Amino acid sequence: MKVKTAVSILAMCTLAVAPAASAAKSNPEGDKLPPTASAGYFLGYPSPTYQWHGCTKVSSQLTLARPVDGQPRLPKGNRQSAVQFSMQSTAPYASWEVKPGWRICGVQVGAVLDNPDVDTLLLAEVGYTSGPKKGSTAATGKETIQVKIPTKGIGSQGFEKYEGKTFSIRSIQHVSVFVKKKG
Repeated sequence: MKVKTAVSILAMCTLAVAPAASAAKSNPEGDKLPPTASAGYFLGYPSPTYQWHGCTKVSSQLTLARPVDGQPRLPKGNRQSAVQFSMQSTAPYASWEVKPGWRICGVQVGAVLDNPDVDTLLLAEVGYTSGPKKGSTAATGKETIQVKIPTKGIGSQGFEKYEGKTFSIRSIQHVSVFVKKKG
């Protein structure tokens, strides 16, 4: 049995992999969608995008998961005060709630992805689900969201083995909640 180790994503980070979504007809980064939409959407590079579901205000928080090799530093959100996070060592590992006057547009997570047909793990940013006022990672601790990486969805040499496959979320490294003012 092969022992999986987290990919040293340093190579991926230095390549600045762009998400395949830029060529898609529908793009959850800019499209105004509910916070329940786009769960499992593969965004590539393992740090939050500029916008999600049309919102550009974001609050981000690291989880208690052990950092993996090559994990980039999580940038501070531009509306950190809009969201209250709670990080636990038991499930649900992360939960969030917006403060009065705000609503959630959508959530992205930095996740370690796993597929039994690939011998290494992949660190990437993916869409997650949330309610309009609060949300959390899986209550049982076992993530059920699947992440489909399209064929040519990474487009960088050395990452072909990940493309065209569906991955499970092994762990969540950070949570980024995109918000906007109510009204």
